[in-house]
Amino acid sequence: MTPKTRQLDIRRQRGVSSLFITVILVLVVMLLAVTASVLSNTQFKLAGNIQFENIAINRAEAALATAENWLKTNAKNAAFTTFSTDTPYLYPIGYTTTNSIDPLTMTWSDSNSLSNGSGSRYMVEKYGADNQPLGTGFDSGGRPLTGCQKVDVFRISARGASHKGTTKLTQTTYSVPSC
Repeated sequence: MTPKTRQLDIRRQRGVSSLFITVILVLVVMLLAVTASVLSNTQFKLAGNIQFENIAINRAEAALATAENWLKTNAKNAAFTTFSTDTPYLYPIGYTTTNSIDPLTMTWSDSNSLSNGSGSRYMVEKYGADNQPLGTGFDSGGRPLTGCQKVDVFRISARGASHKGTTKLTQTTYSVPSC
Protein backbone atom coordinates (compact mmCIF):
# COMPACT_ATOMS: atom_id res chain seq x y z
CA MET A 1 0.00 0.00 0.00
CA THR A 2 1.41 3.30 -1.04
CA PRO A 3 1.23 6.35 1.17
CA LYS A 4 -1.23 7.99 -1.22
CA THR A 5 -3.73 5.08 -1.14
CA ARG A 6 -3.33 4.88 2.59
CA GLN A 7 -4.26 8.55 2.91
CA LEU A 8 -7.40 8.01 0.75
CA ASP A 9 -8.40 5.04 2.90
CA ILE A 10 -8.14 7.16 6.07
CA ARG A 11 -10.33 9.88 4.48
CA ARG A 12 -12.98 7.28 3.60
CA GLN A 13 -12.99 6.02 7.17
CA ARG A 14 -13.46 9.55 8.43
CA GLY A 15 -16.40 9.96 6.03
CA VAL A 16 -18.01 6.74 7.27
CA SER A 17 -17.56 7.89 10.88
CA SER A 18 -19.13 11.25 10.07
CA LEU A 19 -22.03 9.54 8.34
CA PHE A 20 -22.57 7.22 11.30
CA ILE A 21 -22.54 10.12 13.80
CA THR A 22 -24.92 12.14 11.59
CA VAL A 23 -27.39 9.24 11.40
CA ILE A 24 -27.31 8.87 15.19
CA LEU A 25 -27.93 12.61 15.66
CA VAL A 26 -30.84 12.55 13.20
CA LEU A 27 -32.37 9.60 15.08
CA VAL A 28 -32.02 11.42 18.42
CA VAL A 29 -33.66 14.58 17.03
CA MET A 30 -36.47 12.49 15.52
CA LEU A 31 -37.00 10.71 18.86
CA LEU A 32 -37.21 14.07 20.65
CA ALA A 33 -39.76 15.33 18.11
CA VAL A 34 -41.96 12.23 18.50
CA THR A 35 -41.76 12.50 22.31
CA ALA A 36 -42.74 16.18 22.19
CA SER A 37 -45.69 15.35 19.94
CA VAL A 38 -46.93 12.59 22.26
CA LEU A 39 -46.59 14.83 25.33
CA SER A 40 -48.44 17.66 23.61
CA ASN A 41 -51.29 15.33 22.65
CA THR A 42 -51.50 13.99 26.23
CA GLN A 43 -51.63 17.50 27.68
CA PHE A 44 -54.37 18.43 25.22
CA LYS A 45 -56.46 15.44 26.36
CA LEU A 46 -55.88 16.29 30.03
CA ALA A 47 -57.05 19.87 29.47
CA GLY A 48 -60.17 18.55 27.73
CA ASN A 49 -60.91 16.19 30.62
CA ILE A 50 -60.65 19.06 33.10
CA GLN A 51 -63.17 21.03 31.02
CA PHE A 52 -65.59 18.08 31.06
CA GLU A 53 -65.21 17.80 34.85
CA ASN A 54 -65.95 21.51 35.22
CA ILE A 55 -69.07 21.17 33.08
CA ALA A 56 -70.29 18.26 35.20
CA ILE A 57 -69.67 20.03 38.53
CA ASN A 58 -71.35 23.22 37.26
CA ARG A 59 -74.42 21.22 36.21
CA ALA A 60 -74.55 19.52 39.62
CA GLU A 61 -74.31 22.89 41.36
CA ALA A 62 -77.11 24.23 39.17
CA ALA A 63 -79.29 21.28 40.19
CA LEU A 64 -78.54 22.02 43.87
CA ALA A 65 -79.59 25.64 43.40
CA THR A 66 -82.81 24.54 41.68
CA ALA A 67 -83.63 22.19 44.56
CA GLU A 68 -82.90 24.87 47.16
CA ASN A 69 -85.15 27.36 45.38
CA TRP A 70 -87.90 24.75 45.21
CA LEU A 71 -87.55 23.98 48.95
CA LYS A 72 -87.98 27.64 49.89
CA THR A 73 -91.67 27.44 48.98
CA ASN A 74 -92.43 23.70 48.97
CA ALA A 75 -90.74 22.33 52.10
CA LYS A 76 -94.14 21.35 53.56
CA ASN A 77 -94.84 19.03 50.59
CA ALA A 78 -96.80 15.91 51.61
CA ALA A 79 -94.26 13.69 49.83
CA PHE A 80 -91.91 14.23 52.75
CA THR A 81 -94.25 12.35 55.09
CA THR A 82 -94.65 9.18 52.98
CA PHE A 83 -92.83 8.13 49.84
CA SER A 84 -94.83 8.46 46.63
CA THR A 85 -94.00 7.28 43.11
CA ASP A 86 -95.58 10.51 41.88
CA THR A 87 -92.63 12.39 43.42
CA PRO A 88 -89.80 9.82 43.39
CA TYR A 89 -87.19 12.49 44.05
CA LEU A 90 -88.61 13.48 47.46
CA TYR A 91 -87.81 11.15 50.36
CA PRO A 92 -89.22 11.22 53.92
CA ILE A 93 -87.03 10.95 57.01
CA GLY A 94 -85.09 7.67 57.08
CA TYR A 95 -86.46 6.32 53.78
CA THR A 96 -83.14 6.19 51.96
CA THR A 97 -81.45 4.40 54.86
CA THR A 98 -84.13 1.74 55.33
CA ASN A 99 -84.34 1.12 51.57
CA SER A 100 -80.57 1.16 50.96
CA ILE A 101 -80.65 4.09 48.56
CA ASP A 102 -77.20 5.65 48.29
CA PRO A 103 -76.78 8.64 45.95
CA LEU A 104 -73.11 7.77 45.50
CA THR A 105 -73.78 4.30 44.06
CA MET A 106 -77.32 4.41 42.69
CA THR A 107 -78.25 4.59 39.03
CA TRP A 108 -79.83 8.00 38.60
CA SER A 109 -83.10 7.82 36.67
CA ASP A 110 -86.68 9.14 36.55
CA SER A 111 -87.63 6.54 39.16
CA ASN A 112 -85.46 8.07 41.91
CA SER A 113 -84.51 11.64 40.94
CA LEU A 114 -85.71 14.68 39.04
CA SER A 115 -84.04 15.94 35.88
CA ASN A 116 -82.95 19.55 35.89
CA GLY A 117 -82.27 19.44 32.17
CA SER A 118 -78.95 19.38 30.32
CA GLY A 119 -77.43 16.42 32.14
CA SER A 120 -78.24 17.15 35.78
CA ARG A 121 -80.55 15.49 38.29
CA TYR A 122 -81.34 15.91 41.98
CA MET A 123 -83.10 14.24 44.88
CA VAL A 124 -84.16 15.68 48.25
CA GLU A 125 -84.31 13.77 51.51
CA LYS A 126 -85.83 15.18 54.67
CA TYR A 127 -83.33 14.69 57.50
CA GLY A 128 -85.16 16.20 60.42
CA ALA A 129 -88.30 18.08 61.41
CA ASP A 130 -88.76 20.92 63.90
CA ASN A 131 -85.11 20.97 64.96
CA GLN A 132 -83.83 23.84 67.02
CA PRO A 133 -80.46 24.97 65.67
CA LEU A 134 -77.66 25.66 68.12
CA GLY A 135 -77.52 29.21 69.40
CA THR A 136 -81.20 30.01 68.96
CA GLY A 137 -82.37 29.58 72.56
CA PHE A 138 -81.15 32.91 73.96
CA ASP A 139 -79.43 35.88 72.46
CA SER A 140 -76.27 37.36 74.01
CA GLY A 141 -78.29 39.44 76.53
CA GLY A 142 -80.04 36.37 77.98
CA ARG A 143 -83.47 37.21 76.58
CA PRO A 144 -85.32 34.66 74.44
CA LEU A 145 -85.27 35.28 70.71
CA THR A 146 -88.53 36.03 68.96
CA GLY A 147 -89.83 34.47 65.77
CA CYS A 148 -89.50 30.96 64.42
CA GLN A 149 -86.69 29.03 66.10
CA LYS A 150 -87.32 25.62 64.52
CA VAL A 151 -86.20 24.32 61.15
CA ASP A 152 -86.74 21.34 58.90
CA VAL A 153 -83.43 19.97 57.60
CA PHE A 154 -83.00 18.46 54.13
CA ARG A 155 -80.15 16.75 52.33
CA ILE A 156 -79.99 17.56 48.64
CA SER A 157 -77.96 15.28 46.38
CA ALA A 158 -77.29 16.38 42.83
CA ARG A 159 -75.52 14.72 39.92
CA GLY A 160 -74.15 16.58 36.92
CA ALA A 161 -72.91 14.97 33.72
CA SER A 162 -71.03 16.33 30.73
CA HIS A 163 -71.79 15.26 27.17
CA LYS A 164 -68.67 13.04 27.22
CA GLY A 165 -69.91 11.05 30.22
CA THR A 166 -68.00 12.71 33.05
CA THR A 167 -70.17 12.76 36.18
CA LYS A 168 -69.87 14.65 39.45
CA LEU A 169 -71.98 14.36 42.59
CA THR A 170 -72.54 17.16 45.09
CA GLN A 171 -74.50 17.18 48.33
CA THR A 172 -75.58 19.85 50.73
CA THR A 173 -77.82 20.25 53.73
CA TYR A 174 -80.48 22.92 53.60
CA SER A 175 -82.66 24.26 56.41
CA VAL A 176 -86.08 25.84 56.09
CA PRO A 177 -88.03 27.43 58.97
CA SER A 178 -90.71 25.00 60.05
CA CYS A 179 -93.10 27.42 61.72
